[in-house]
This record gives sequence, structure tokens and C-alpha cells, in this order.
Amino acid sequence: MVNGSNSGMGYEVFEVALGDDLPAVDRIDMWRAHVGGNQGTADAEIGSPQDFSGHTWTQRALSGRDNDPGQLQLVEFASTAIVYDRSDEAAKSDCDDSARLVIPLDGQIRLCQSGHEVCVGPGRMGVLRWGQAMVMSHGDGFRGYIFNIPSYVLPPAGDPRGRLGLRPHNAILRTVRGMADNLAVDRHALSGAEFVAIGRSMVDLVAGTLDVRRAPELDGYARLAAQARRRIRLYHSDPMMTVETLAESLGCSKRHLETAMKKALGRSPGAELRETRLLRAFDMLSDPDNTEVVVGVAALCGYNSVSGFRESFVRRFGVQPGELQLQARSDR
Repeated sequence: MVNGSNSGMGYEVFEVALGDDLPAVDRIDMWRAHVGGNQGTADAEIGSPQDFSGHTWTQRALSGRDNDPGQLQLVEFASTAIVYDRSDEAAKSDCDDSARLVIPLDGQIRLCQSGHEVCVGPGRMGVLRWGQAMVMSHGDGFRGYIFNIPSYVLPPAGDPRGRLGLRPHNAILRTVRGMADNLAVDRHALSGAEFVAIGRSMVDLVAGTLDVRRAPELDGYARLAAQARRRIRLYHSDPMMTVETLAESLGCSKRHLETAMKKALGRSPGAELRETRLLRAFDMLSDPDNTEVVVGVAALCGYNSVSGFRESFVRRFGVQPGELQLQARSDR
């Protein structure tokens, strides 16, 4: 495992390779445990148990919260033939409403969900909701990427279980593939801040290609609120982001944005931005490996005023940010 951090952003890279140097039963058990730890609960049916081999390279931004469904993670994976079957019960128990973007590099992979099945190979991509049943399978020699798509960028729909698709924006998807390649090639050289910046850009691009025509949509307020929430989650670290600049970026008035978010989400855009920044700060300060001081954490979470940050943090969590940081380090 290789760990690195920069500007208070934890980042880890690790490789798992399982081959014939281990007994078949051990490498299969280890693979199932590894995939479960990376992606959540799913049955894994091995095509040829005696000949099984698997290899992954995992990159992810570290979060202070366990099993954070908003975590940025890219996994390059390769193995012999296998079928992954994730049931509704398993998805529900994992409490993960995010999605996965699957990018084949070598070979074909079959994706099944909500009565729909598609087989994709190099040059194409597929997307699966992770909060419901799915089946993913491939033959020997497959290699690809699987990238976490946070739930907050998924299309607002009257049926949240409606299947997802990707619009054929070839230039955008080629850009996403290129960015994934760059992350993989430079996996050991990247800083945490670089991984997060590129990962957020990938999420933003993918969000624009998700096909919302395949599921019943809610009204225009819900769509605007979802777009605002996505931009807040992606760019809350920018101190220039305010409710006014957010509304301007979405092409609407501040008043219209406030109405949309209150009707669709029950809270104002200002409250959403403040909560997002504070939760990010809490994650950083509760990470014992974070080396950033409180002033730096405030700046990285979009605050221009340290005193204003401290006041908001205490009001939200009941503890001074410096005290939380000291406690996290003492518990290590």
C-alpha cells in the first residue's frame, strides 16, 4: 500500500494481486473479501475456481466517515471469468445510493439491472445504480476501470430505482476515459488534492451525460435543486462560491434558486453550502493523518474567515475544531 496526502487531503493507493502462488480456495476467499471491502456486498461466482486470478489497483480519497457513499474512488481491475450478483437486500444493507461507471479496457463486460441488459467493450461505457440489484459479468482476460459516482449527481426521478443510461456524448466520454487513464498512469505520483480535483471533474462530466429520459422526472424545481446540490458538492472548497455566484452559474436568479431548493429539498442553498463545507471540515479534522492546521482546513473548505469558521463549527458540532483535531490524533 502506498499512502500520500497533500493540503490535508488524504489519498491512498494500493494494489492486490492474487495468482497461482496461493491455493485456489484462499485466493477466491481473499478476492471476495477485497471486492466486498472496495465495492460493497455481492456474490461472486468464479468461472473456473482452480484457474482463478485477479488484480486490482485502487485509488481513493480518504474520508473521515466509514463507508462514505460520496467517496471518490477509481479501481482498475482484471481477472479471469466471474459473475458479480448484488441483490436488493445486499444493496439495502450497504446503505449506498451511489452509482458505478464501468469503463472496459480489454474484453467485454455484461451489465444487467432493472430488466435491462447491455454488453460493452472498449470505446463504450456503462453505468449501474449501486442502491439496487444488479449483475455484472465478464469472461477471461477482462480489464477495466470502475469509478464511483456519488448519489448527489444522479438524475432526479419520480422513480429513484429507474435504470440509468449514458447519452452518446462521445467527446465527453472520451475525455472521461482519458482522465481515468491519467489517474491510473500517475497513481503513485498524485497528491491527494490532485486526485480529488481530477476526480470531481470526472464526476461533473459524467453527470452531464446521464440519461434522465429513461425514468420519470420530477418538476423543474427538483432538477434545478439537483444541479445546485451537485455543484455545491463539487466546488464548495472555492471561497468564491456564494449563493449569488451559484445561481449565476446555473443561469437563474438567487430568488428562483432559493425557491427551488426549499420546495425540492426543504432547505436553502445557503444552508446546503454551509452544511457541505462543515461536513468536509469535520472529515479533515477527525482524520488522524491530516497534517493541515485549523486555518488551512478552513481555507480548504471555502472559508475566508477563520473566526467565522470556528463559530459555525462549534454551533454545528458542539466542539472547537482544534479540540476535535487533537482528540483524533490522540486516538490514533
